[in-house]
Amino acid sequence: MRQKKFQQNKTIICGLHSCHEALKSQSANILCVYLMEGKNYPDWVQKIDRKLVNYVTKDFIMRRVNDDRIAHQWIVMEILNKQSGSIVDLYSANGAIAILDNVVDPHNVGAIIRSAAVFGIKGIIIHSRSACGLSNTVSKISSGGLSYVSVYPVNNIANTIKELKKNGFWVVALSEHGNKYLHEVDLHGKICLVLGAESTGIRRLQLENSDFIAKLPTTSYFSTLNVSSATAVAFYEIARQNEFKLG
Repeated sequence: MRQKKFQQNKTIICGLHSCHEALKSQSANILCVYLMEGKNYPDWVQKIDRKLVNYVTKDFIMRRVNDDRIAHQWIVMEILNKQSGSIVDLYSANGAIAILDNVVDPHNVGAIIRSAAVFGIKGIIIHSRSACGLSNTVSKISSGGLSYVSVYPVNNIANTIKELKKNGFWVVALSEHGNKYLHEVDLHGKICLVLGAESTGIRRLQLENSDFIAKLPTTSYFSTLNVSSATAVAFYEIARQNEFKLG
């Protein structure tokens, strides 16, 4: 089924866990909440401002979610996008950020955003014409991570990498063809981790503009991980080197 992309100024999220995280971290940004008539919900749902709550039918929720593969648990929220910052705001960030180059599967993007929230990554940069965009599936798979991690769409990733380097970032591309292991790279301070999809990898220009091309230590007979799994390991290594001072 074709994924429905977020509107520019608001995000549609669904599922009890994701909506609970949004309520805790972005309560002021919640525009409205849709609940199904006659369903029983956890106690925290009852604490939502009643002016925001709309009781609707099953068909309404299914249309709003627009993807019958998503476990919406009969709760849908519309919130103002956290992804409203300019890429310029990220240049002054002190910490780690990530770039997704050709990562277009919504399950991978959502899982990466979830890991970013867990390990304190400051922001995620994606291409503005990304095939999956920030869909309902991305929001659901992030399990509330979108409430904590800003996503910055850009028109040109190669130019963005150059600007990041001008602003003090060290750029590390994660590739199984890297010439050193990730734990051998100094990941303190302003670090930009570049990630590519399994099928196409990181594009040539992004690799050429990177300061380091690093790989994970793996067995010789089975050396590849799903991009979201590899990203979680890489984010952990960044957090480890920074002594888990995640803010």
